[in-house]
Amino acid sequence: MTWLVPFSSLTPTQQGAVQMDTRSHKAIVGGPGAGKTLVLLHRLNLLLHRAGNKPDAVRFFVYTRSLKDYIRSGIEMLDLPEGCISTFDKWCQDAYVEHVGGQLPRNGREPDFEAIRAGVFHAIDQGRLPTPVFDAVLLDEAQDMDLGAIEIIRRVARHVTVGMDGKQQLYDNRLSDAQVLERLGLARRNATLLEAFRCNPMVTELAAQFIADAAQRQEFLCQGANRAIDRSRPLLYIADNFDDERDQLLRLVHLRLSYGDSIAVVFPLKRQVHGFAKAFREDGIEVEVQNHHDSFDFTDGRPKLMTYHQIKGLTFDSVFMPRLVSASFPGEMRSRQLQMCFVGASRAVKWVFMSGQNGRLIEPVRALFDRDVGGFMEIMLSEAMHGLFRDKANVPDDQPGADDFGLD
Repeated sequence: MTWLVPFSSLTPTQQGAVQMDTRSHKAIVGGPGAGKTLVLLHRLNLLLHRAGNKPDAVRFFVYTRSLKDYIRSGIEMLDLPEGCISTFDKWCQDAYVEHVGGQLPRNGREPDFEAIRAGVFHAIDQGRLPTPVFDAVLLDEAQDMDLGAIEIIRRVARHVTVGMDGKQQLYDNRLSDAQVLERLGLARRNATLLEAFRCNPMVTELAAQFIADAAQRQEFLCQGANRAIDRSRPLLYIADNFDDERDQLLRLVHLRLSYGDSIAVVFPLKRQVHGFAKAFREDGIEVEVQNHHDSFDFTDGRPKLMTYHQIKGLTFDSVFMPRLVSASFPGEMRSRQLQMCFVGASRAVKWVFMSGQNGRLIEPVRALFDRDVGGFMEIMLSEAMHGLFRDKANVPDDQPGADDFGLD
C-alpha cells in the first residue's frame, strides 16, 4: 500500500498537526485527500512513543470496520501495537461486557449500539468504569459521532484529538463541526488541512459539484495539490433500462481492471451490494463484500462492493457509483443525496463512473445538465434511448419500478 507516507513526506501543515501539544484537546479539519487520517496515524505513533509504548495508553477510534481494515492494511512502516486501532462501537461492546455485565443488548440480530453506549456512559457516571482509561484518544470522522459518543470519549481520555469534515456527514442527528468543538471546550479548530496528495483535478471538480455551500465549495477546490496523473474525465452514463446500466457497469469495471486500478463500486443500500455482487461473479469478475464477521482485504486487487457509509475515509483509483435513481434513496436518505454523491466522488484518485436510468435520476445528478461540466466530465447516453434526453431526465419519477434484481 502506498497511501501511508513517511512523516518526512508530510506537508509542513500536516507535520505541525502531528506534533501539536496535548495540554488541551485538538481538532483537525480538512476535506477528502487533505491527509486527516495520515496525520492522525502519525500522531498516534508519536503519542504512543511518548507514553513509553504502553499498548493500552492510546487508542485510535474509527467509525466503520472498513476504515479500520483499510488503515491496518497500510501501516507496515509504523510499529503499532495490535488492537490500538478499532471502531468506537467495538470498544464500547468490550467495555460493556467488562463493566456493565450480562449479554449485550440486541436489536434483532444486530447489537443495539445505542443501548450499549448508554450502558457504558451509565457505568462511567456511576464509577464502575474508572476514568480516564487512556492517556489519549484519536478519533477519525468525528462528524459521524453523536453527542453521547463524544461525551464518552471525552471522559475516558485525558487528551482527545479529532479529525472531521462536516461535508461528509451522512447520518441524521449528528453533531456539526461547531458542536464537536464546543463539547471539547475549543473555541476554534486547531489545524486546517488544505493541501491534498491526490487526485485527478477533474475528479476534484466533479466532487465539488455536490457541495451546496459556495464558500465550502471554493475551499475544497483550493486544496489545490492535485496530481497530473490520469487525466481521464469522469463519466456519467444515462441508461435506457436496468439491464443496459448493469451491462455498461460490468464492461467498464472489466476495462479499469485491465488498467490495474483499485476499484470500489458504491451503492446507497446494502441489499444492492449483495445483488450486484452476484451479477459481477456471474460475469467472471471476482469481487469482495464485507459480511457480518468478515474484513475487507485491501492488499488484493478484487473490486470492493460497499455502501457510501462504508467508503468514507478510503481511497481507490476508480470509484463506480451506479443506481443514482430516486428509488435507491428512500425516506430520510433523500435529504442526504448531495453528501452521498460528494463522499463517493471524492474517494477516487483517477476516475469516477456514475450511472442511472433516464427519467429516474436523483436531483443532484439531474442538476449537472444545467451546468457547464464539459471541461471535466463526459456525459454518455444509451444508444437505445429515444426522444429528447433533457426533457425526459428532468421529470421526477415518484413511483419507479423495481429492479430485476429486486434491489430497489
